[in-house]
Amino acid sequence: MKLPKFDWKNIDWLSAKPSKERIAIGAAAILVLVGLFYIGRWTAPGAPPPTAPSGGAPTQNQGLFGGGVASNASEPVPLQPLEGGQCRTFAPAGWRVTDANRQGTAFTVASPDGDMTASYGAVGVNGGAAAGYYGEQFRTPENLALYTVGVLTNEQAQASGPEQAFGYYQVLSFATARHRGYVLLYKFAIPADPAGYGLILRIAIGSASDSRSVAGAGSVAAATRCTSTLVPPPADLPRPTAGSETHDTGKSGGDDDVTMAGTYNAQLGTGWVHDSTGQNYNVDVTSDYHETGPDGPGYYKRNGNDLIKLTPGLSD
Repeated sequence: MKLPKFDWKNIDWLSAKPSKERIAIGAAAILVLVGLFYIGRWTAPGAPPPTAPSGGAPTQNQGLFGGGVASNASEPVPLQPLEGGQCRTFAPAGWRVTDANRQGTAFTVASPDGDMTASYGAVGVNGGAAAGYYGEQFRTPENLALYTVGVLTNEQAQASGPEQAFGYYQVLSFATARHRGYVLLYKFAIPADPAGYGLILRIAIGSASDSRSVAGAGSVAAATRCTSTLVPPPADLPRPTAGSETHDTGKSGGDDDVTMAGTYNAQLGTGWVHDSTGQNYNVDVTSDYHETGPDGPGYYKRNGNDLIKLTPGLSD
């Protein structure tokens, strides 16, 4: 049986009450679409195998201004661009792309030890799926998000707190046996199928034993930008606003959606800064901020014996 061409933005081939044949076709198409998001995590060359959380306590680093006195401040972590398909993000050294499709609607990267995963997905769910004909996992955006996390972690995912609104995103926190994290969900209507819905997801997965790893993964998920044609948030929806406590480290100069996701993640403790060459870094928004730096308050990196002040935000 040949599957119909599936266009996630214009889903009109499946009726609200499908026949048995269409149920089989529709279920296969949806599962293929969702599966293509993440199957590369286990099949991509060099993909990291599942590993147990390290569980080690973080070590203290010498502060830039400590003069040998230990502090919680650390050097900014350099980020490198990672590309796959039509998507791009910035991640620390050693992270790798484990899944990317040509359409720019699926992109997943993972840390060297596999404890942290960042994923971006865009999917259309037709009216039959949203009505529950193909399983409860497609009935709501939240169900689909938790189902997707389960595919990524190979563990059952459950919501770990009430859903929250952040701008035009909904934030769904989750936990599995060995992981914790959050999903940013943006749901929008599909004119060709009013009973269905479109969904954009940014997923951050960290170790259950290290809350900072969630913000680390969230930084990579938030920085992801894909060039596929997607439905942008309407202009009348809330736009990102920077909080003074994060010092603008969640902003992106060229993308409101990246800024929205980055601003949320910066509140969890990890933000972006960049230098004059455009090199991006991750910083701890609190402990890496120096009120008494040589060039005034801000974030700094060491260059030999010199301290270079960094600019808040992601350089695109």
